[in-house]
Amino acid sequence: MKRTKKRARQLAKLGITDFETVATTQRTQNDMFRRLERVLFDPDRLAGLEHCNERQCARRKCSEVCQVGTRRRRRKEIPAAYRLLNKSAGPFCEVRVGRGGWAQPVGKLDRVSIAAAKKLSRLALDKLYYPTLIAVGTFKVSVAPKHEGGGWKCEIHQIVSGAKKKELEKVFSSSRPAAGNFLRVKKITNLGQTISDVLKREVQGWQHLYQTEITPDRPKKVRRAEYYEWLLGLSSDERMVRYGCDRYFNKLKKKPRLVRVKNPKKRTCPRHLSPYLFGNHPMTCTCVRCMGPHPLN
Repeated sequence: MKRTKKRARQLAKLGITDFETVATTQRTQNDMFRRLERVLFDPDRLAGLEHCNERQCARRKCSEVCQVGTRRRRRKEIPAAYRLLNKSAGPFCEVRVGRGGWAQPVGKLDRVSIAAAKKLSRLALDKLYYPTLIAVGTFKVSVAPKHEGGGWKCEIHQIVSGAKKKELEKVFSSSRPAAGNFLRVKKITNLGQTISDVLKREVQGWQHLYQTEITPDRPKKVRRAEYYEWLLGLSSDERMVRYGCDRYFNKLKKKPRLVRVKNPKKRTCPRHLSPYLFGNHPMTCTCVRCMGPHPLN
């Protein structure tokens, strides 16, 4: 009891006011267990989940589907990520980026590629050439609205420290616009609360990028069952996104990357084609590359 109150005070100091309670997490755990019992043919895959609690895990290896374990990990990740980001110079930006190719229809959530989304985020941040850049976030899956088909929308939700808003918008913007792509970069005012929001992992409807006052509807039982079945095959750290730090949120020492600038290749004047250019004198060249008429050699 004393430990729980101490951790609650610690989160309150960081500006976090909506951290889920033990009772709320237990209700989510029970809902997860009931949904999986009805869709799984092998009950052994659920062994130990019903005995997990706040103090210990009843499974040999904790899975991402365990809501109690997820809350326990998030409670440790938030202060660690706050210490890491608070030591950096900033500025701090919240980034939500998604691609239409990541989205999946109903019943095909197991086709989602987390590795492809992480690769896109890493390559985008590599373009900035900042050795002090730090990013912490998660790969999230949400239920799309009805007018968009009600499938699954996937995104990278992360906090980036050390880059300006315009720079992040440039590197994360898609060079090939397509349906389903979205991006929002927002400056952070409350670092602690934003870290808590970024590291949330529960199943929910897709939150609009700009109409944040609209609360999405809770996913139905069928969607929750598919979501929990997908989580059952993931490791406890598979959805975490980190850049510039290790798994324990310790900053990595990086050397400055060399920026190689390619000089444009000089192209010679096509003087052998001068007699065939429109309006040319037989003995002069007026092509664009020569920037005006000159005698032919």
